[in-house]
Amino acid sequence: MNEELLKRYKHNSRMFFLSYLFMGILSGIVNDTLITFLKQAQPGIANSYTIYSGIATLLAAALVAAISKVGYKKILVFGGAVSIAGLVLVSFTRSWIAVSCITLALLLGLLLFDCVLPPFLTQYTTEEERDKMFSRTMYSNVAGMAVASYTGGMLIVWRFAARMGIGYAEAEALSSKAAEFTSAQNTAYISAHTDILLIFVVMAILGTIPLLLLKEVKSDYRAEGKNGEKVKTDWKVLCNKYALLYLIYNSLIRFGASLIVPYFTIFLGTLGIGRAVVSKLVAVQTLAMVIFMVFSPWFSKKFGRVTSISVLSLLSIPFMLIIGNGDKFGSMMVLAVGAGLFFRSGLMNAANPIVQSLPMEFVTKELRPAYSSVIFVSQSVVTILAGLFTAGFLFNDKFLGASGYRIAYYVTAVLYLIAIGVLATQFTKKFNRPQSENKEDVA
Repeated sequence: MNEELLKRYKHNSRMFFLSYLFMGILSGIVNDTLITFLKQAQPGIANSYTIYSGIATLLAAALVAAISKVGYKKILVFGGAVSIAGLVLVSFTRSWIAVSCITLALLLGLLLFDCVLPPFLTQYTTEEERDKMFSRTMYSNVAGMAVASYTGGMLIVWRFAARMGIGYAEAEALSSKAAEFTSAQNTAYISAHTDILLIFVVMAILGTIPLLLLKEVKSDYRAEGKNGEKVKTDWKVLCNKYALLYLIYNSLIRFGASLIVPYFTIFLGTLGIGRAVVSKLVAVQTLAMVIFMVFSPWFSKKFGRVTSISVLSLLSIPFMLIIGNGDKFGSMMVLAVGAGLFFRSGLMNAANPIVQSLPMEFVTKELRPAYSSVIFVSQSVVTILAGLFTAGFLFNDKFLGASGYRIAYYVTAVLYLIAIGVLATQFTKKFNRPQSENKEDVA
């Protein structure tokens, strides 16, 4: 790689790093604030939140599939613009159709960056620097999420207090009894959420600016012949053994995570934990992601990539079950749940940079965006199925109702065990250590 090309690659990876950092802050506030906003404003949408997440993932995957035609830059800038629009419009309407569209827009804008990340950083980093860049970009993004999650609940309570004309302590106590709100209290609580979402439009703007400075050429996102002509894509490569097995592994993990992660704030609220405390607990588990992901390159180098993913995921399961049984710890509930969130999240996400980069080795260079799109399509289908499962049965008042939030942790534990088995038995031998990027035999 010549010096000029290397310089351009470093520039693009740095611009993406900055953008992803600001989008992490935005993601933290959206994940923390949007779900409770929906629970009060549109409960039906909140109960089917994973369906919306799945649809947004499907849309993001379709856009990433178009990278081979329009490039990374246009797709990413579009994601930033959609996020800005969603944050602005959420303050002006409460109708079901409008809130549904805004929810999709916000999720699409954020998920698009996650979908683009694997092929983008794989394209604009050298093999020697890849693990470090993936790790640095992802833990910085999560650090932004931690800051936003930590402050999100407190900002909501602050705005809630201001709109109600009461003190912060009284508003915080009141927020833990959202189900008992009067009409006026409910309106003020909903408005407090939209106030915060509107404030954070600044982050969406800051996250979009670096994307306008990306420097790309057509050969970055499509295969070209010696004379610059476009080479026809061989889609059969996407059907090799490892590409398909990874989809099975990823789907199992995604389905399980979709049963618990989007509902942390709701489940902890059912345990009687106040809204501001919930935000702090969620911030603690997000902070764990940052701390553990810092060591991702070390785990990869020391134990190998597949072994790291498998062992760390396995160790996270007991802590996940502690969260699901938080109320069994009595007066120590908040401490137990906080510890469970911290270690579950930290261990499960410690190898996440490896998880993101590993599948890019299963296909050839020009198919990386397409395979990333396939992964996200499968995730969208699985997430929609998880949403149907939660809305139609697990969280449905006609069946398991509130107890379903606890049962979800046991279901997820079983799914994780199966997924770990698939990964460890099928991928360790060939992919535990990095292969040369030029190796073409991936079948």
